[in-house]
Amino acid sequence: MPLIHDKLMAPALPPTTVARERLNDHFALSEHTRLMVVQAPSGYGKSTLMAERLPALEQPAAWLRLEAQDDDPLRFARYFAAALGTLCRQHLGLSLLEDDETQPLASRIDGWLTVLPDRAPPCRLVIDEFEHLRSPELLEDLRYWLRHQPRWLTLTVISRSRPDLGLAALRLRGELEEVGPAQLAFTLDDSRTLSDQQLSFPPTRVSLERALRLTGGWAMAINWLFERTTTTASFDALLERLDGAHPDFVAWFDDLMHEALEESDRVLVHQLGVLERFSPHLVARLLEGEQAGRRLEALEQAGIFIERDDPHSTWCRFHPLFAQYLRYCRGELSLEAQRDLHRRASHAWLAMGDPALAVTQMTAAHDPETLAALVEAEGPGLLDRGQCAPLARALDALGDARLSASPRLTLLWGWVTHAQYQFSHTERVIGWIEARHDQDEWQELTAEFATLRAQLAINRGEAQHAAPLAERALNLPATYLPGTPLAAAAILCESRFVQGYLEESLRRVRDVAAEARRRGDDQRLLWAHCHESETLVAMGRLQAAHDIQQRAVAHIEHHRLQHLPIVEFVHRIRSQLLWEWHRLDEAEQAALDGIAVLDSQGEHWTLQCHVSLAKTALAKGDHTQCGDHIRRIRKVLAEGDYHIDWRANAHATLLAWWAGQRDLEAIERWRQEAPAANPAGATNHFTQCNARNHARALMHLGRFESARELLEALETQTQRLGLVTDANRNRLCLARLEWLAGNRQAALSHLAQALELASRTALVGSFLRLEDDLAPMLDRLLENDALNDLTRQRAERLLDLARRRRDYGRAVRLMFDDDVIDGLVARPDVPELIRTSPLTRREWQILGLIHAGLSNERIAERLSVAPTTIKTHIRSLYQKQNIRHRDEAIALAGQLLERIQGEAPAPAVASTPPPPPSYA
Repeated sequence: MPLIHDKLMAPALPPTTVARERLNDHFALSEHTRLMVVQAPSGYGKSTLMAERLPALEQPAAWLRLEAQDDDPLRFARYFAAALGTLCRQHLGLSLLEDDETQPLASRIDGWLTVLPDRAPPCRLVIDEFEHLRSPELLEDLRYWLRHQPRWLTLTVISRSRPDLGLAALRLRGELEEVGPAQLAFTLDDSRTLSDQQLSFPPTRVSLERALRLTGGWAMAINWLFERTTTTASFDALLERLDGAHPDFVAWFDDLMHEALEESDRVLVHQLGVLERFSPHLVARLLEGEQAGRRLEALEQAGIFIERDDPHSTWCRFHPLFAQYLRYCRGELSLEAQRDLHRRASHAWLAMGDPALAVTQMTAAHDPETLAALVEAEGPGLLDRGQCAPLARALDALGDARLSASPRLTLLWGWVTHAQYQFSHTERVIGWIEARHDQDEWQELTAEFATLRAQLAINRGEAQHAAPLAERALNLPATYLPGTPLAAAAILCESRFVQGYLEESLRRVRDVAAEARRRGDDQRLLWAHCHESETLVAMGRLQAAHDIQQRAVAHIEHHRLQHLPIVEFVHRIRSQLLWEWHRLDEAEQAALDGIAVLDSQGEHWTLQCHVSLAKTALAKGDHTQCGDHIRRIRKVLAEGDYHIDWRANAHATLLAWWAGQRDLEAIERWRQEAPAANPAGATNHFTQCNARNHARALMHLGRFESARELLEALETQTQRLGLVTDANRNRLCLARLEWLAGNRQAALSHLAQALELASRTALVGSFLRLEDDLAPMLDRLLENDALNDLTRQRAERLLDLARRRRDYGRAVRLMFDDDVIDGLVARPDVPELIRTSPLTRREWQILGLIHAGLSNERIAERLSVAPTTIKTHIRSLYQKQNIRHRDEAIALAGQLLERIQGEAPAPAVASTPPPPPSYA
């Protein structure tokens, strides 16, 4: 039989290949490892990984790539002999003995094993597309081969399905190396590398992380996104449409189902598609015990997109895109069959103690009577655990007529609409309550209704109305929602906070935390930690606030609460505090973690985290990333109705952006449309922030007197109520105002007071918001000896940070201003190498960032590419310009900056040159 030589060669690498060096540890050649298995569904880059890594690691290997026809012992034996012969000739310098090709494979294996030496340099024999081998006789012969295979050889199997080669025994003996979907899934660095290879305008980190969550890191889907987009905005738009029901994925999954499964198994997969996750026990309940365990194992064996929660768990779920495909294909089952499955799944989940999934399944069953009863019974527990999303879908499915007829459903709908910031809907619910409050069954819930009214009042900024309602609720028995007294107590402490009574609020919230801990109410306990943190920040006790946040994070990790929506609150306030301490990378990561918690619920839930990301990008001088976040913030603000706290925080960042862009029209437009400033009622951080926004806007517009009056009025409130952090920020605004107005002495006096306050608050980010004005003000202030040692040290550190930001801003001109670059290259006094070995746009960017003092890792983050890509660009840059060390690159960038018209030489960021980079 003639052999197809292409099947005995490694596959050609695609034009864009991601070198996944992070998996190198799996490739260690050891005499203890008999078998390496790379197993995952199609599209995870299994063959590409092996074809790229083996040459890179200089590991000798012979390949055999199989097809369906090779599931025949005699045919397989011929190809196996050819692959083994190639390995022997190229690696061992010997040839296999000629043997009878008509003999059984087992006999031929004995002959080959007698020829192979006992000792030799380690190498691999790779069998690709192993899933085609199903013959019991053939698989038994390969298990025999593995038992007697020489120690220097590692059989390496690439397969969509789990190979039947006695993996359990090999695993127990430590003779098996496994690489599965979890290891093959693309990471953020992998995605950055691919985007840098394929896109001129790579997506933001927020978008890439979201793409990884939606695709589960499936390389095929990630590549699909990159191949169909050219800009950041188009990538985001395509990401919004990414779904397993897209025609491209439907056709692909259809082919997979028909190729891998028999008809009965395809029906089983469609039945399982109604479940969020499943186990043999649950499937037995759903399908009445039809050998559930064996059938699930067979599906996994077939290489369908099934994932386990962890390798040792019995719980599985479908890959997110495959699950969406199955939902799209439910037409394969009759409508009645679907509803029956949903009903049975609901009963099964309820019996297994997961009411959220029980409610979700019953919602899909379209059985309103049963759903209403289930929601009334399980709603209180779901509210306590913060599981509002399944409740919202169920209540919405029941409709207004059914909801308004039931006091319990009305109450649940009120809390759900409030949790979703649908305050107009909550007000409509209050109308239903008031229309029926004299009926007995409605009067039974008086405490619960009063608490809901109090919560709505707080969110409408009416703390003076919320407090008496909450106190009334505390004096009445709760008959339906057991968490009502705790919720009322929380609202009462929140109302005290809003009114500026910080000490009382702090005392009350600690009582709430203690009671929540006693009841095991994780949702309310985390809320209490967040509220206590915000109160401590308002009092200027940022370190104490940070300690509380750490306690909340520890509680989340210990109790595995990462899925709770309230966890976004924890990440958000951590990001805000870390930004204020200028720990920008940590602040960015905390905001990204917050987005990940609520990503599936839509961008409107993550407004505050996007604000934090915009602030962080602005603080880093990353105007491209900041501009993207600003675009998102404006879109989300236009689509939602948010509390003044959220709006004021977002507006502060928008104003900073517009000020940096010199967009005075946008600032004036904001001033006309923004919530009015009310310094007399500025009793908390968000009303202070809103009024301070107005003062900043007036300042940018040159209306210094109006801004001064507003800030001085705010200061009256901070002194009266002890709003120390707001006092610190107001002083900084006054300092900048007087500096811009030419009142230098008054400006320095305000700045000195701000520095004194910072000895308590440890603010940094708010100081750096003074931008270019901060450095000259600090220079003047440090000229005299009026500052004490601690304040002087703080001023000197802030001055160093301000100068670094200035130098960074100057370096940015080298990064993005094409006109500046063209002008430089045309000048006769620039280095000759710049003209003869021109830099690419990316190399100009990297040169500017090296001058700004960023490490290779920070440059990679800044440009949203992988660190390995940065090393490649640096190597090219150094070779073109004959640069040997990083300090030479900094010096070159400094020389070029000198030649930018109107610029003085830019000093290096550090007083001593950083060590030379390791980019090899």
